[in-house]
Amino acid sequence: MPNKYFIKSTGLIKATGKDFIDYVNRMSTNDLRKFPTGEFRKTVLTTDKGRIIDLINVINIPDRNLILTSYPYTEKVKAYLDKYIIMDDVQLKTTSGKYSLIIVSGEQLKSFAKTTFDIDAEKNKIYKLNDTDILFIDDFRIETLNIICPEEKADQYKELLKQSEMMNCAEYEYARIESGVPEAEGELNENVNPVECGLQKYISYNKGCYIGQEVIARLDSQGKIPKQMVSLVAAFPFKKDDKIILDDAKEAGWVSSVIGTEDKYHGLGFIRSINLDFEKKYFIESSGVKSEIIIIKIN
Repeated sequence: MPNKYFIKSTGLIKATGKDFIDYVNRMSTNDLRKFPTGEFRKTVLTTDKGRIIDLINVINIPDRNLILTSYPYTEKVKAYLDKYIIMDDVQLKTTSGKYSLIIVSGEQLKSFAKTTFDIDAEKNKIYKLNDTDILFIDDFRIETLNIICPEEKADQYKELLKQSEMMNCAEYEYARIESGVPEAEGELNENVNPVECGLQKYISYNKGCYIGQEVIARLDSQGKIPKQMVSLVAAFPFKKDDKIILDDAKEAGWVSSVIGTEDKYHGLGFIRSINLDFEKKYFIESSGVKSEIIIIKIN
């Protein structure tokens, strides 16, 4: 089966200053204190209430530092980080041109990186393809090979990837939802904390303070998650922001993303933990019609 790839817009912030890595460590959930040059780390920026501002990739390469953001959130991320720079030697600048993120999925991605780019790719490592383009392998939910490049260079990679199958937006969204990958603005937003949408691997509970740390630490110590992200499947159309209700008509949560296929609709949503029971029946209330929906746990 050939690899598949999808090209999407991404946000990119250039960072300079000797205090940058220390600063972003103090501003986000992951522990970046031991962060070698030539690697990348995922981490979450949170509000003082522990809600998600964005899931970012921090890229540490010899001649520059970069922050890869969700495309809708670039200016918000920069403004948030700029707000708390006081004495730190940190300067942030959004890129002047648009950038693309090329996401390749499939099997034997390391072999693919070797045959296509002559790179022995390893987890957490960043590889410069040229002065502007970089490559890395990510393992968030599913393993993907990722290329960041200026938007005008994306067509060059299409030629390199001609043996792979290019996904359209609907195909990518279906694959993302089926894999339980949260994205902005549906799942990654200020109504949700990082624990609720499965970002625990990017949270350190022993590195010290960051904005929102007390709230997230309390969730961990008490073992109480207000709501949880779940997978949704139905034979009828439903849409983002539809309510998820119990059979007693009690509102339990909402739909955050949805995509339709030929015979089914698939989505992601959030259900309050006090209402979450995978043995119970749930319904979607969409356009005034109440229909049963299947709730599936995301592993």
